[in-house]
Amino acid sequence: MSCGNSTNKRLAASVVALAAAVALSSALGAQTTQPSAVAQAPSAKAHAVKSQAPKAHATDAKSFDPHELNGIWVLTPRRQMAITENRPPMTPWGQAKLNQVRSSWTNAALGIKAAPESEWNDPLYKCDPAGYPRTMQQIFGEIMRFVQTPTELLEFFEWDHTWRDIWTDGRKLHDDPEPRYYGYSVGRWDGDTFVVDSNGFNDRTWLDPWGDVHSNQMRLKETFRRVDRGHLEWTLTLDDPMTYTQPWGPSEKRIFELAPKSPRSEYEELREDFCVWSDSSGFFKGADTTGVGDAPARGNK
Repeated sequence: MSCGNSTNKRLAASVVALAAAVALSSALGAQTTQPSAVAQAPSAKAHAVKSQAPKAHATDAKSFDPHELNGIWVLTPRRQMAITENRPPMTPWGQAKLNQVRSSWTNAALGIKAAPESEWNDPLYKCDPAGYPRTMQQIFGEIMRFVQTPTELLEFFEWDHTWRDIWTDGRKLHDDPEPRYYGYSVGRWDGDTFVVDSNGFNDRTWLDPWGDVHSNQMRLKETFRRVDRGHLEWTLTLDDPMTYTQPWGPSEKRIFELAPKSPRSEYEELREDFCVWSDSSGFFKGADTTGVGDAPARGNK
Protein backbone atom coordinates (compact mmCIF):
# COMPACT_ATOMS: atom_id res chain seq x y z
CA MET A 1 0.00 0.00 0.00
CA SER A 2 1.32 3.45 -0.84
CA CYS A 3 1.80 6.16 1.76
CA GLY A 4 -0.73 8.23 -0.13
CA ASN A 5 -3.44 5.63 0.33
CA SER A 6 -2.56 5.30 3.99
CA THR A 7 -2.76 9.05 4.42
CA ASN A 8 -6.12 9.41 2.70
CA LYS A 9 -7.63 6.53 4.60
CA ARG A 10 -6.34 7.77 7.93
CA LEU A 11 -7.63 11.28 7.33
CA ALA A 12 -10.92 9.94 6.06
CA ALA A 13 -11.25 7.85 9.19
CA SER A 14 -10.51 10.94 11.30
CA VAL A 15 -13.19 12.95 9.48
CA VAL A 16 -15.98 10.40 9.17
CA ALA A 17 -15.50 7.52 11.62
CA LEU A 18 -14.96 9.57 14.72
CA ALA A 19 -17.64 12.07 13.74
CA ALA A 20 -20.24 9.35 13.95
CA ALA A 21 -18.95 8.38 17.39
CA VAL A 22 -19.09 11.97 18.59
CA ALA A 23 -22.74 12.14 17.62
CA LEU A 24 -23.43 9.23 19.99
CA SER A 25 -21.52 10.65 22.96
CA SER A 26 -21.14 14.40 22.51
CA ALA A 27 -22.47 15.09 26.02
CA LEU A 28 -19.30 13.67 27.45
CA GLY A 29 -17.02 14.47 24.55
CA ALA A 30 -15.56 10.97 24.54
CA GLN A 31 -15.98 9.02 21.36
CA THR A 32 -15.89 5.29 20.71
CA THR A 33 -14.30 4.95 17.32
CA GLN A 34 -15.59 2.50 14.73
CA PRO A 35 -14.17 1.94 11.24
CA SER A 36 -16.15 3.69 8.53
CA ALA A 37 -16.68 2.93 4.89
CA VAL A 38 -13.75 5.14 3.98
CA ALA A 39 -11.36 3.53 6.45
CA GLN A 40 -9.31 0.54 5.44
CA ALA A 41 -11.25 -2.61 6.25
CA PRO A 42 -9.16 -5.18 8.13
CA SER A 43 -9.04 -8.66 6.68
CA ALA A 44 -11.22 -11.44 8.07
CA LYS A 45 -8.09 -12.86 9.65
CA ALA A 46 -7.39 -9.55 11.40
CA HIS A 47 -10.95 -9.49 12.77
CA ALA A 48 -10.52 -12.99 14.10
CA VAL A 49 -7.24 -12.16 15.86
CA LYS A 50 -8.70 -9.02 17.41
CA SER A 51 -11.87 -10.72 18.65
CA GLN A 52 -9.95 -13.63 20.15
CA ALA A 53 -7.30 -11.55 21.92
CA PRO A 54 -9.34 -10.53 25.01
CA LYS A 55 -10.45 -14.13 25.59
CA ALA A 56 -6.90 -15.40 25.25
CA HIS A 57 -5.58 -12.85 27.75
CA ALA A 58 -8.38 -13.56 30.19
CA THR A 59 -7.69 -17.27 30.27
CA ASP A 60 -3.91 -17.12 30.10
CA ALA A 61 -2.72 -18.18 33.56
CA LYS A 62 0.99 -17.91 32.84
CA SER A 63 3.00 -15.76 35.21
CA PHE A 64 4.30 -12.40 34.07
CA ASP A 65 6.99 -9.93 35.12
CA PRO A 66 5.35 -6.58 36.04
CA HIS A 67 8.57 -4.84 34.98
CA GLU A 68 8.31 -6.33 31.48
CA LEU A 69 6.52 -3.80 29.25
CA ASN A 70 7.65 -5.02 25.81
CA GLY A 71 4.95 -5.52 23.21
CA ILE A 72 2.18 -3.81 21.24
CA TRP A 73 -0.50 -2.21 23.39
CA VAL A 74 -3.92 -1.02 22.24
CA LEU A 75 -6.21 1.29 24.23
CA THR A 76 -9.45 -0.47 25.12
CA PRO A 77 -12.09 0.60 24.64
CA ARG A 78 -10.58 2.74 21.87
CA ARG A 79 -11.64 6.25 22.79
CA GLN A 80 -10.59 9.75 21.85
CA MET A 81 -10.27 11.91 24.96
CA ALA A 82 -8.94 15.05 26.52
CA ILE A 83 -6.68 14.78 29.59
CA THR A 84 -9.99 14.59 31.46
CA GLU A 85 -13.33 16.28 30.85
CA ASN A 86 -12.66 18.54 33.85
CA ARG A 87 -10.33 21.16 32.40
CA PRO A 88 -8.98 23.46 35.16
CA PRO A 89 -9.44 27.24 34.91
CA MET A 90 -7.16 28.85 32.37
CA THR A 91 -4.78 31.79 32.74
CA PRO A 92 -5.38 34.88 30.55
CA TRP A 93 -2.49 33.72 28.34
CA GLY A 94 -3.98 30.26 28.01
CA GLN A 95 -7.46 31.55 27.26
CA ALA A 96 -6.13 33.90 24.59
CA LYS A 97 -4.31 30.99 22.94
CA LEU A 98 -7.40 28.79 23.11
CA ASN A 99 -9.47 31.55 21.51
CA GLN A 100 -7.33 31.21 18.39
CA VAL A 101 -8.18 27.53 17.96
CA ARG A 102 -10.51 26.60 15.12
CA SER A 103 -11.17 22.89 15.53
CA SER A 104 -13.23 20.65 13.27
CA TRP A 105 -14.64 18.83 16.32
CA THR A 106 -17.24 19.63 18.96
CA ASN A 107 -16.81 18.76 22.64
CA ALA A 108 -19.77 19.93 24.68
CA ALA A 109 -18.19 18.95 28.01
CA LEU A 110 -15.20 21.22 27.35
CA GLY A 111 -17.32 23.97 25.82
CA ILE A 112 -15.73 23.62 22.38
CA LYS A 113 -17.81 24.13 19.25
CA ALA A 114 -16.63 23.16 15.81
CA ALA A 115 -15.60 26.04 13.56
CA PRO A 116 -16.54 26.50 9.90
CA GLU A 117 -14.34 24.43 7.65
CA SER A 118 -12.70 27.48 6.07
CA GLU A 119 -11.29 28.40 9.49
CA TRP A 120 -9.92 25.02 10.57
CA ASN A 121 -6.35 25.35 11.83
CA ASP A 122 -5.62 21.92 13.27
CA PRO A 123 -1.85 21.38 12.87
CA LEU A 124 -2.48 17.80 11.75
CA TYR A 125 -4.28 19.06 8.67
CA LYS A 126 -0.90 20.41 7.54
CA CYS A 127 0.81 17.11 8.39
CA ASP A 128 2.54 18.63 11.41
CA PRO A 129 3.60 16.09 14.07
CA ALA A 130 0.88 15.21 16.57
CA GLY A 131 3.32 15.58 19.46
CA TYR A 132 2.81 14.22 22.93
CA PRO A 133 0.39 13.54 24.54
CA ARG A 134 -1.94 14.07 21.57
CA THR A 135 -0.59 11.03 19.79
CA MET A 136 -2.06 8.97 22.66
CA GLN A 137 -5.41 10.75 22.41
CA GLN A 138 -6.08 10.70 18.69
CA ILE A 139 -8.20 8.39 16.57
CA PHE A 140 -5.98 5.46 15.51
CA GLY A 141 -3.28 6.94 17.74
CA GLU A 142 -3.88 4.84 20.81
CA ILE A 143 -1.68 2.04 19.47
CA MET A 144 1.89 1.90 20.76
CA ARG A 145 4.79 -0.47 21.11
CA PHE A 146 7.21 -0.58 24.03
CA VAL A 147 10.78 -1.81 23.49
CA GLN A 148 12.96 -1.98 26.59
CA THR A 149 16.75 -1.65 26.52
CA PRO A 150 19.23 -1.43 29.41
CA THR A 151 19.26 2.38 29.21
CA GLU A 152 15.85 3.42 27.91
CA LEU A 153 12.28 2.48 27.12
CA LEU A 154 11.37 3.23 23.50
CA GLU A 155 7.72 4.09 22.95
CA PHE A 156 6.73 3.72 19.30
CA PHE A 157 3.47 5.14 17.99
CA GLU A 158 1.52 3.94 14.98
CA TRP A 159 0.31 7.50 14.33
CA ASP A 160 3.08 9.13 12.24
CA HIS A 161 5.17 5.96 12.74
CA THR A 162 7.38 7.77 15.25
CA TRP A 163 8.65 7.31 18.80
CA ARG A 164 9.93 8.98 21.94
CA ASP A 165 12.86 8.04 24.16
CA ILE A 166 12.18 7.48 27.86
CA TRP A 167 15.61 7.36 29.49
CA THR A 168 16.08 4.94 32.39
CA ASP A 169 19.84 5.36 32.92
CA GLY A 170 19.45 7.73 35.88
CA ARG A 171 19.79 11.02 34.00
CA LYS A 172 17.73 14.05 35.04
CA LEU A 173 15.51 16.26 32.90
CA HIS A 174 17.23 19.25 31.32
CA ASP A 175 16.63 22.55 33.12
CA ASP A 176 16.36 24.53 29.89
CA PRO A 177 15.89 22.07 27.02
CA GLU A 178 15.43 22.95 23.38
CA PRO A 179 11.67 22.58 22.79
CA ARG A 180 10.62 19.50 20.83
CA TYR A 181 7.34 17.97 19.66
CA TYR A 182 7.74 14.90 21.88
CA GLY A 183 9.73 16.53 24.66
CA TYR A 184 12.35 14.93 26.88
CA SER A 185 11.42 12.05 29.17
CA VAL A 186 13.02 10.09 31.99
CA GLY A 187 11.58 7.02 33.68
CA ARG A 188 12.04 5.10 36.90
CA TRP A 189 10.43 2.21 38.71
CA ASP A 190 8.44 2.83 41.88
CA GLY A 191 7.68 -0.69 42.96
CA ASP A 192 5.77 -2.22 40.06
CA THR A 193 4.79 1.17 38.61
CA PHE A 194 6.83 2.82 35.87
CA VAL A 195 6.85 6.58 36.45
CA VAL A 196 7.68 8.98 33.60
CA ASP A 197 8.46 12.70 33.91
CA SER A 198 8.65 14.86 30.78
CA ASN A 199 9.42 18.47 29.84
CA GLY A 200 10.92 20.37 26.93
CA PHE A 201 7.79 20.53 24.75
CA ASN A 202 7.23 23.19 22.13
CA ASP A 203 3.84 24.94 22.11
CA ARG A 204 2.95 24.17 18.48
CA THR A 205 0.83 21.10 19.17
CA TRP A 206 -2.68 20.59 20.51
CA LEU A 207 -3.33 18.29 23.45
CA ASP A 208 -6.28 16.64 21.71
CA PRO A 209 -8.38 16.92 18.53
CA TRP A 210 -10.57 19.62 20.10
CA GLY A 211 -7.68 22.05 20.29
CA ASP A 212 -6.82 22.21 23.98
CA VAL A 213 -3.58 24.15 24.20
CA HIS A 214 -0.39 24.23 26.22
CA SER A 215 2.78 26.28 26.51
CA ASN A 216 6.46 25.34 26.36
CA GLN A 217 6.38 25.24 30.16
CA MET A 218 4.23 22.09 30.15
CA ARG A 219 5.42 19.18 32.25
CA LEU A 220 3.84 15.73 32.23
CA LYS A 221 3.78 12.98 34.84
CA GLU A 222 2.68 9.53 33.74
CA THR A 223 2.41 6.11 35.31
CA PHE A 224 2.36 2.76 33.55
CA ARG A 225 1.47 -0.35 35.55
CA ARG A 226 1.03 -3.86 34.21
CA VAL A 227 -1.97 -5.03 36.19
CA ASP A 228 -1.89 -8.55 34.72
CA ARG A 229 -0.36 -10.41 31.82
CA GLY A 230 -2.56 -8.81 29.18
CA HIS A 231 -3.37 -5.33 30.51
CA LEU A 232 -1.45 -2.10 31.12
CA GLU A 233 -2.81 0.83 33.15
CA TRP A 234 -1.87 4.41 32.17
CA THR A 235 -2.45 7.70 33.98
CA LEU A 236 -1.49 11.21 32.89
CA THR A 237 -1.19 14.51 34.77
CA LEU A 238 -0.37 17.80 33.06
CA ASP A 239 1.15 20.78 34.88
CA ASP A 240 1.42 23.99 32.85
CA PRO A 241 1.21 27.13 35.06
CA MET A 242 1.51 29.38 32.01
CA THR A 243 -1.74 27.97 30.58
CA TYR A 244 -3.72 26.52 33.49
CA THR A 245 -4.17 27.77 37.06
CA GLN A 246 -3.73 24.27 38.48
CA PRO A 247 -2.58 20.85 37.25
CA TRP A 248 -4.88 19.02 34.85
CA GLY A 249 -5.38 15.57 36.27
CA PRO A 250 -4.54 13.10 37.48
CA SER A 251 -6.62 11.59 34.74
CA GLU A 252 -8.83 8.60 34.97
CA LYS A 253 -6.99 5.33 34.55
CA ARG A 254 -6.93 4.09 30.99
CA ILE A 255 -6.31 0.48 30.09
CA PHE A 256 -4.21 -0.83 27.21
CA GLU A 257 -4.48 -4.44 26.09
CA LEU A 258 -1.55 -6.51 24.90
CA ALA A 259 -1.98 -7.43 21.23
CA PRO A 260 -0.02 -9.67 18.85
CA LYS A 261 -0.14 -6.89 16.24
CA SER A 262 -1.88 -3.65 15.38
CA PRO A 263 -5.62 -4.17 14.78
CA ARG A 264 -5.08 -2.19 11.58
CA SER A 265 -2.29 -4.35 10.18
CA GLU A 266 -2.23 -7.84 8.72
CA TYR A 267 1.29 -8.38 10.02
CA GLU A 268 2.92 -8.59 13.46
CA GLU A 269 3.90 -4.94 13.50
CA LEU A 270 2.61 -1.37 13.48
CA ARG A 271 1.40 0.18 10.24
CA GLU A 272 3.58 2.68 8.42
CA ASP A 273 1.06 5.42 9.07
CA PHE A 274 2.69 8.59 7.77
CA CYS A 275 0.97 11.83 6.88
CA VAL A 276 2.22 12.82 3.42
CA TRP A 277 1.50 16.43 2.59
CA SER A 278 1.73 15.93 -1.18
CA ASP A 279 -1.16 13.46 -0.89
CA SER A 280 -3.22 15.04 1.87
CA SER A 281 -3.13 18.70 0.83
CA GLY A 282 -6.07 18.26 -1.51
CA PHE A 283 -7.89 15.57 0.42
CA PHE A 284 -10.57 17.72 2.03
CA LYS A 285 -11.51 19.34 -1.25
CA GLY A 286 -13.05 16.06 -2.30
CA ALA A 287 -14.45 14.96 1.08
CA ASP A 288 -18.09 15.65 1.85
CA THR A 289 -18.83 15.11 5.53
CA THR A 290 -22.29 16.70 5.49
CA GLY A 291 -24.77 14.75 7.53
CA VAL A 292 -22.35 12.54 9.49
CA GLY A 293 -22.79 14.35 12.80
CA ASP A 294 -22.07 17.61 14.55
CA ALA A 295 -18.33 17.27 13.90
CA PRO A 296 -16.47 17.79 11.68
CA ALA A 297 -18.58 20.81 10.86
CA ARG A 298 -18.31 21.33 7.13
CA GLY A 299 -20.21 24.53 6.41
CA ASN A 300 -21.01 25.10 10.08
CA LYS A 301 -22.06 28.67 10.79
